[in-house]
Amino acid sequence: MIAILFLILLLLNPAVSVAGALRGLQLWFNVVLPTLAPFIICTRAILADNVITLLMRPFHPVFHRLFGLSITGSFVMLCGLLCGYPLGAKLCADSLKENRISQAEARYLFSICNHPSPMFVLGCVRSCLPFSVSALFLVVCLYLPILPLSLLSRRFYGWKGKAPLSSHGYAEPARTQFDAQLREPPVSLEDILASTSDTMILIGSYIMLFSILSAWIEKLTFLPAAAQAFLAGSAEITTGVKRIAVLLPDRRALVPTLLCISFGGISGIFQTGSVIKKNPDAQDSSYGGLSVRHYLCWKLLHATLSGVTAALLASLPFH
Repeated sequence: MIAILFLILLLLNPAVSVAGALRGLQLWFNVVLPTLAPFIICTRAILADNVITLLMRPFHPVFHRLFGLSITGSFVMLCGLLCGYPLGAKLCADSLKENRISQAEARYLFSICNHPSPMFVLGCVRSCLPFSVSALFLVVCLYLPILPLSLLSRRFYGWKGKAPLSSHGYAEPARTQFDAQLREPPVSLEDILASTSDTMILIGSYIMLFSILSAWIEKLTFLPAAAQAFLAGSAEITTGVKRIAVLLPDRRALVPTLLCISFGGISGIFQTGSVIKKNPDAQDSSYGGLSVRHYLCWKLLHATLSGVTAALLASLPFH
């Protein structure tokens, strides 16, 4: 039914649809592809070469004490924070599939590891806002809510953070996991490139579709500016942030913008669902019980916490 409605809208206003599709594909080709694809290739190569312990030795004690994560879980969390949607979710699903993390840790990690990158927040988002705002303000509002969110998620999924730190200050994966990895055939660079290409095409397709949706939303001029900004921000975050700045050209844009980027947009939800699938033809194609519905709830909660944090900090006299 949704596909039929989409087709009717495409036929009714092809010029708007083509413009939206072109904008989405330009965004994918000029921004998403050159920034995200190299990160996916490098992180998959690191996982395949089993050098995570060496790489994460300086960082794992911090992630273990804050979030109770294993070394591989800490690597996924770090990449999810630095590299942007949907790399954290993809690495979480890949690590679970390869027995590098347990199902309990994966479910917990999946709720907190997928975020917009600091480069996107401090570059694109900050430049789009119609007023000056400090980088520290944006970082605090966006990433500080991860801490209370992680406490709720650990309690909900029953994750105890059972991998203790060793005398060297980091926790190695269980020997059975190493044995399982050693028995698996090595992953070639061609395999990594093919997997990355499939992922990037999926991401680009979703960006294109939801950019078309954003273009249609821009034509709903009869709606109040706040409602139109909400719809645009809910569809796709990059075009949504720019549209919010146009519709709310003052400090009213701050909280909606942070709600938009912390939620990730419906496009981000679909992208996340696509990268955790093990078999598109299976009835239940998500891997290891990673639930997109649960993920949606956690992102809504994260958006709420980010919006409340922004509203409170913006009301302080020193801001």
